[in-house]
Amino acid sequence: MLSFGLLFVGIDQGMPAGLSSLVLQTQVIFTVAFAALALGERPRRAQLAGGAIALAGLALLATERAGTAPLLPFVLVIGAAAAWGVANVCTRVAQPPDGLALMVWASLVAPLPLFGLSLAFEGPRAIGDALGGVDLGGLAALAYIVGPSTLFGFAAWTGLLRRYPAAVVAPFTLLVPVFGIAAAALTLGERPSAAELVGGALVIAGLLCGLARPQSQRAYGSVAPARAS
Repeated sequence: MLSFGLLFVGIDQGMPAGLSSLVLQTQVIFTVAFAALALGERPRRAQLAGGAIALAGLALLATERAGTAPLLPFVLVIGAAAAWGVANVCTRVAQPPDGLALMVWASLVAPLPLFGLSLAFEGPRAIGDALGGVDLGGLAALAYIVGPSTLFGFAAWTGLLRRYPAAVVAPFTLLVPVFGIAAAALTLGERPSAAELVGGALVIAGLLCGLARPQSQRAYGSVAPARAS
């Protein structure tokens, strides 16, 4: 839930929604790195090379953002990606038998920390205005985030992480920026700059490098205690 909190605050502070959906996919890099440190799932050379390419794209995006807007929103979305990476590894370790149940119980933890985050960045007046100005569109957006996006989407995501290595599952979120940037262009009129498009292409190209299948592949299964293979 920290990932959603940082993401929404970053968008509120000026990060374009479409670009946020792209930058958030750096969770792949964080997931691979954290899985290597915590689980001993050593990244392959292709994944390391892809990570370097994606980081170059991020550097270009950061440079572009620094020249046109405050850097804080960009950093917040990177923080959201890191939080998502930590959550992926925790899920891989926990091996929950029921992904939906995990999401329901985990949602009980989120309200107080997210309230504190909102209070710190937005202040009590903005919180009061938001609660007092709830309309049908806001309720529909909330219902979508709670239902299809969080409960169903992350329950399915948890099931995949239980069955396969984190470094294999994480890159499939590359579909997110395709829909995110397209939806932002259609509904919000966002038009990414040429530098942002190049940086985004580098990020996606780098992440795609990690999808190359190795010549020999072990059977995937539950996480076991780290030992020499």
